[in-house]
Amino acid sequence: MFKVFFVDDEELVVKSLQASLDWKEYGFELAGYALNGEEAFDQIRFIQPDVVITDIRMPGTSGLELIKRLKNASNRALFIVVSGYAEFALAQKAIKYGAFGYCLKPFDEEEIIGYLKKAKGLLEENINASEMRYLDLIEDDSEEARAELNDALNAVGINADSGERKHIVVSVGKDKLNFEPLGNCITLKIGYNKFVYVIQTGDESRLWYVLKDSPADLRGFGVSNPFVRVEELKNAIHAAELRAYHFFTSGKGYDCTREAAISNIEEHTLKQIKEVIVKQDIQGIAQSLDEMGSLFGSGLLNIKHALIVYNAIMSFSGESEAEHMEKYVLSYDKLAGLFSTAQEMLLYLKGVLSIGHDPQQDPPLHGGKNRTFNLIFQHINANFRGSVSIQNIAKEFNVNANYVSQLFKKEVGTTFTEYVSKLRIEYACKLIASTDMSINEIAEKAGYDDYFYFSRIFKRLMGTSPSNYRKHV
Repeated sequence: MFKVFFVDDEELVVKSLQASLDWKEYGFELAGYALNGEEAFDQIRFIQPDVVITDIRMPGTSGLELIKRLKNASNRALFIVVSGYAEFALAQKAIKYGAFGYCLKPFDEEEIIGYLKKAKGLLEENINASEMRYLDLIEDDSEEARAELNDALNAVGINADSGERKHIVVSVGKDKLNFEPLGNCITLKIGYNKFVYVIQTGDESRLWYVLKDSPADLRGFGVSNPFVRVEELKNAIHAAELRAYHFFTSGKGYDCTREAAISNIEEHTLKQIKEVIVKQDIQGIAQSLDEMGSLFGSGLLNIKHALIVYNAIMSFSGESEAEHMEKYVLSYDKLAGLFSTAQEMLLYLKGVLSIGHDPQQDPPLHGGKNRTFNLIFQHINANFRGSVSIQNIAKEFNVNANYVSQLFKKEVGTTFTEYVSKLRIEYACKLIASTDMSINEIAEKAGYDDYFYFSRIFKRLMGTSPSNYRKHV
């Protein structure tokens, strides 16, 4: 919901306008009102409404003077000016000062509704553009990007260049968290039903108080350790994201404890499973997976480790495209979509090991495109925007997954993963050039659940970020 604030020296006029519309129907909530310009200036700076509807003639500070003062104070609200006088000069002056709209009293509901719809569209556009710029700056490690990010945070009240403590929260789930009671906060969408919150927290206990009242549709959230410098922000996001998937790794819901210190256990465990994989020791691999179960449950291993183990075992069982499998099952969201918990994943991997892989089960590869491959190829071209995978294709066409991988490389001359990435990025480029959808929406349409991963693949294939690509098409 966007916030709307009213300014008029006649309270009856304000009450009448507030009661005349179902504001929520048009995406707005009533944030308050003031009966003079001086009071309005202070309240608007504190409340930070998205739209201000102000009378033009008031004792003391007029509506035009109020707009001018707020603009000089870098306020970003959209202003709709109302007047009981049909004076063209006043309307011109209001527009010159940056007014978004100009209405005459008595109010015409349809006229107000029309302005609200335009305002909502413009606000949503600004949010999408602002979000994309933040995400690009966070991904960019250059000194110039850090300086710009520093300025952008300062502009919205998060003192990036001070010693004040900040936290990152990442939430996974349909509903957003509401940190409005805490004051300064930026919310960024980084994937399908996944959000990042940058919060300036003076009193950390208030942060945890808000988190305890999390929405029912939230699957999980993670909180970073406090940080001060803007260059720490990117790592804080990654740390909070790992903790947001505690519901997957432990199966116990939210984890409201502090981030655990890095342990040698994770390094030892991953090294151990790599060693038994190299030795092709099936029994040793199964034993390592059993040991991992308790480590996931106790929080000593996180979803990043789950992703590494999953890809390593699947690559081992297939014995081909080993270097590409990690890129294929590449997001935490996909892994959490395949399995409810890490324990379920480990059971599945043990099943994969028990079945084993017999190369003689694979059909022989012959020269020229065969009928099965043609069907598979058509299926990929038709469904690349969805959750298409080698495993799903193998199941769909009743063939061995390793065979699909080898056949694809032989017939197309590239790996399955690279081909699907090429299709998705080409599709994303078309949407960027031909629509005004946000980059986040385009990423989802092209089959990517995670904005940061989409941005990295886009930059690798196109040589620039999605936002920069849009500027030059």
